[in-house]
Amino acid sequence: MSNARGYLSGKFGVAAGVGIALAGAAVYSFLSPLGGAEASASSAVIGLWEVTSVRNLTEGEGQPHRREFHMFGESHQMVILAGEDRPKLAKSLSDMTPDEFQSQQPIGAGLYRYELDGEKIVRTNVVALSAYYEGRSFVGELEVAGDTLVLRDSHSADGDKREWAMRRVK
Repeated sequence: MSNARGYLSGKFGVAAGVGIALAGAAVYSFLSPLGGAEASASSAVIGLWEVTSVRNLTEGEGQPHRREFHMFGESHQMVILAGEDRPKLAKSLSDMTPDEFQSQQPIGAGLYRYELDGEKIVRTNVVALSAYYEGRSFVGELEVAGDTLVLRDSHSADGDKREWAMRRVK
């Protein structure tokens, strides 16, 4: 029991720390551009977007649906996601067994600094649940038409190109 609790306490501590850092960085970056950076986004992209579908363009197939939101500020983007079919367990993460903790996947969050150039978007990961991505930049395509946004890039560890279709949350 102590091994599982130690494993989860370590995982929970990391997740809680990342969550607090993401929340603080997100609030700061959305209230004022970091370092006095000038706004790089058109007003069309700024706002909260809910993902309606994800497709793997490399393999030509849809991805499992999950709750996923992207928030664009003037120079930063925040992403948070969680699987829709996760079991609702009546315990905190620190009290879960390793199998119960794993059952809560997929989960993810990230904070990016971004720049737009026409339909090209360059995103640099500032904070992520996986340190593998931090500091990495990804070039993708971004299309906005009214309340629809489409983002395409290959920032995943597998290198596959994906497309996220989103609708604006009002």
